[in-house]
Amino acid sequence: MTCFDESSTTSGYARYLTAKTTVDDRALNRQVLAELRRLVPAGAPRVLEVGAGLGTMVARLLDWGVVGAGEYVLLDADRQLLDCSRRWLRDWSAARGVRSDLLPDGLQVGDLRVRLVHAELGGYLEAAHGELADVLIANAVLDLVDVRAVLPGLLRLLVPGGVYWFTINYDGETIFEPGHPLDDQVMRAYHRDMDERVRYGRPAGESRTGRLLFHHLRDASAPALAAGSSDWVVYPARDGNYPADEAYFLRSILDTIRDALRNRPDRVEPADLADWLAVRCRQLAAGDLVYIAHQLDFAGRSPG
Repeated sequence: MTCFDESSTTSGYARYLTAKTTVDDRALNRQVLAELRRLVPAGAPRVLEVGAGLGTMVARLLDWGVVGAGEYVLLDADRQLLDCSRRWLRDWSAARGVRSDLLPDGLQVGDLRVRLVHAELGGYLEAAHGELADVLIANAVLDLVDVRAVLPGLLRLLVPGGVYWFTINYDGETIFEPGHPLDDQVMRAYHRDMDERVRYGRPAGESRTGRLLFHHLRDASAPALAAGSSDWVVYPARDGNYPADEAYFLRSILDTIRDALRNRPDRVEPADLADWLAVRCRQLAAGDLVYIAHQLDFAGRSPG
């Protein structure tokens, strides 16, 4: 595969989410995770994850013993991705010797029923809902929406005093090493694109979501009970190889920056962007590129 693959398919995004799994594993804040363990009700809770993608968080929480029974709802706007999640979770279960059975609306993984729900988040929040969740999860999602507008509706998806776990919220700082003279210009332009992004006719993101969540949660009467950094840190081993499929993850990050800025000559000259990308691509191929993104995790309760 070339450094910049021009295809934009669900399968390519599914591979990105798979490659991101080991990066998230390292990044998720263990103090906040410990608070989640303390807060999750015993027995068979109902968990709702918005923007759930492939379902890698289901697998992670099963592996880590945070959930084991009950119902886990995967909500995502990409129907094909949800279909991929069914297959991905089946393969994950088989690799661990865990029984899984296909169901009309998802699958059973051990004692956990996983339901797949196709819906765009904004439309889902505006529609009538059924049973409320005991636990609400959003991983690498809240920096893609207008948090101030969306958060009250999200919290209403929980039972009174229900548990939220909002993880991998971008907080305005990306570092590539070795440094490049255009780094500041490129990242300023990329953050501006995040701040002005629109999806489904709604504002879709803020480059400083992490730090702003402290106040948004307090204003929604759901202040954080635990918060901490969850930085992505990706670097090569001594032999120049990246762990697992993390070189693909880094290629995807560079693709995202390219796609956001390549038609914005008012922010970055095309020749400058091409030069920056070419240098980063060579560094990645040579096993020299280090990537750090600052993010924050939060856990707490909805208003009681």
